Amino acid sequence: MLRAMLDANRVVFFPFRYFSSTIARRRRLAASLAGLLLGLLPTAVRAQSKIDTPLSWPVEKEVAGSLVIVGGGLLPDAIRERFLELAGGKKGRLVVIPTASKRVDQSRISRGFKYWKAQGLASVSVLHTLNPKEANDPSFVKPLTEATAAWLGGGDQSRLASVYHNTAVETELQRLLARGGVIGGTSAGASIMSAIMITGGNPQAHTGQGFGLLPNVVIDQHFQNRKRQKRLLGVLADHPRCLGLGIDEKTAVILQGHTLTVLGTANVSVCLPPAKGDADNVKLLKSGEVCDLLQFRERMISRLKAPVPSKPMADKTSSRATMP
Repeated sequence: MLRAMLDANRVVFFPFRYFSSTIARRRRLAASLAGLLLGLLPTAVRAQSKIDTPLSWPVEKEVAGSLVIVGGGLLPDAIRERFLELAGGKKGRLVVIPTASKRVDQSRISRGFKYWKAQGLASVSVLHTLNPKEANDPSFVKPLTEATAAWLGGGDQSRLASVYHNTAVETELQRLLARGGVIGGTSAGASIMSAIMITGGNPQAHTGQGFGLLPNVVIDQHFQNRKRQKRLLGVLADHPRCLGLGIDEKTAVILQGHTLTVLGTANVSVCLPPAKGDADNVKLLKSGEVCDLLQFRERMISRLKAPVPSKPMADKTSSRATMP
C-alpha cells in the first residue's frame, strides 16, 4: 500500500514540475521577446522616454566631496583659504591641471603651480598632456588616485574637454569627489564642471560636453563682468531641466552636497530656465549668502509642470465696433 501511495505521489508531482519548468521557459522567452522589441523601437521614441524622466539631483546619493567654482579674475584670500582647508591643509595632496592654458604647452611649470606650491601643502604635482591616450595611462593618472584635491586652471575649456573627456583623468576626478576630496577651478576650470558646457559665443552660446561634476547645472563665469546673462538664459531655454550658475570675477561658489555658499567680492546669479508668465527667474546672491539648490530645483519642476496661460479670446463684437 505504501508503494502504491509513493507511486501515486510520483504521478501527481511529476506533472507539476513539468508545468512549472514550462511556465518558467515561457516567461524567459516572453522577456527575451520584450527586450528584442524594445531594441527595435525607433531611436526618437527611446530618446523621448529619456528626456521625460524626472529631474534628478545627487541628494539621494550624497556626494561626499566639495566643489570650489570660481568666476575668474584674481583669487581672493578667502576663497584660497577655504579651498586649502577643504583640501586637508598641510596634509593636502594637490594635483594642478593647467591644460586649459596654451602657455603651459611651452612649459609644464605654470604660474598656478608655483602659486599652489608656495602654500605649504604636503605635495603639489602637475598633470598636463595634449594626448588623450596619455590621459588613460595609469602612471600618468596615479597622482590623482592619491590626491585630496585638484585644481583646474583658466584658459579655454574646450582644451580640457578635448584631452580629458571620457578618459581615466575624468574618471579619477569623479572618484576624488566621491571619496570626499575637493575640486576647484577658475574661469575655464569652472565651465568644464558642467555636463552641458558653454564653450564660447555671446549672446548666442556655443556648447559642448564637460566633465559633469555638477549634474543638471550649467556654469558660466566672468558673468556680470562680460554681460553673459542673456547667453546663459538662452542655454537654459534649450535645456529646461537645468539650473544656471552665473559667477562673477573674484567670486566663488562653494558647493557641498546641495548647499551653496557664495564667497568673494561680487555676486552669483542662480538662473532658472525662462518660462512664460514668470519673469522672476534670476536670484542674485551676495558674498556670504547660503542657499539650498534643491529649493531652486523644486521651483523649476513646478514651472515645468505649470500649464501655459491661455490668451483671452478677443471680443468679436467690440473688435468690429472699433474698426474704421
